[in-house]
Amino acid sequence: MSPATDERDRIRAAMQRILTGRPEHSNGALTVVALALEAQVPRNALTQRHPDLRNEFYTHVRERGGVSDTEARLRAQIVTLKQTIANKNEELARLR
Repeated sequence: MSPATDERDRIRAAMQRILTGRPEHSNGALTVVALALEAQVPRNALTQRHPDLRNEFYTHVRERGGVSDTEARLRAQIVTLKQTIANKNEELARLR
């Protein structure tokens, strides 16, 4: 198997894992960066060597019409953490 074929196979497998909500090497976000991390390839593999796979991934993301469960959970956690920080900042201001 050639290095390019192996890279393409890894990208396709990573695509499948992310789209089914079972990432192993990334946070599961529906982005090229997460896809590259998941496939364990440099990001430019998707932007320069295999733009067809990048486009295929984004097509699948658009067809889903939303974000993955993992990304939704992470976004909710970010909101919670931002609120916690705001509350702590208010508390600090009161104590000063």
